[in-house]
Amino acid sequence: MRIANLILFTLVTLALACGPKAPSRPPRPATLPEQVVYDFETAVLTSRDAYVDLFDFVEVGAYEILLRRYDLLGRIPDLTDEEIAQLESEGPTPYPPEREKRNVGNFYKKLAQRTVGTGGCRAEAPHWAYDRLLGLPFEELPEGHEHFEELRQRVNAQIAKGGVIGIRCTGGKKGLALVYSERANPRGYDIITIYDDGD
Repeated sequence: MRIANLILFTLVTLALACGPKAPSRPPRPATLPEQVVYDFETAVLTSRDAYVDLFDFVEVGAYEILLRRYDLLGRIPDLTDEEIAQLESEGPTPYPPEREKRNVGNFYKKLAQRTVGTGGCRAEAPHWAYDRLLGLPFEELPEGHEHFEELRQRVNAQIAKGGVIGIRCTGGKKGLALVYSERANPRGYDIITIYDDGD
């Protein structure tokens, strides 16, 4: 009887010491878009620095300055005169990576943490039409904008190795669109821009 009680006591003690197992995240997915979302969720839940580390800010600067030229050419149809003048004044020199790192870092709380929340993220098509265009090659430039052609080819080469993916999370609110490009790094890609994707 004493031995049986000792065995029972030992088993109960071990069970209490181990406690319930923490829920584990699913294994890293096989497809690149799903990996981007998996890593993005993990990074946002880890820290701002981990989130920032997902980006190639040299290419973010190239992508963003080119995108603004296409905003001027009609991607955003209702620009003010002031906005038009600002966009017309910008040349094809990419924004400095330091600027883009600061801007993307500022999105951590406002967009990234809002979207990820407590997790449960999935990959899907972006909801907004503007965001869906982010992963398509930039079409040929009209006459008068030839000075952006070299930059267009550079950015299109990045898009050809990746695309755009929407991210929605059961533990968060609204969504994001992430443009990514394959890389020969341990992660296999870098993110080259991020946009709000609304409800």
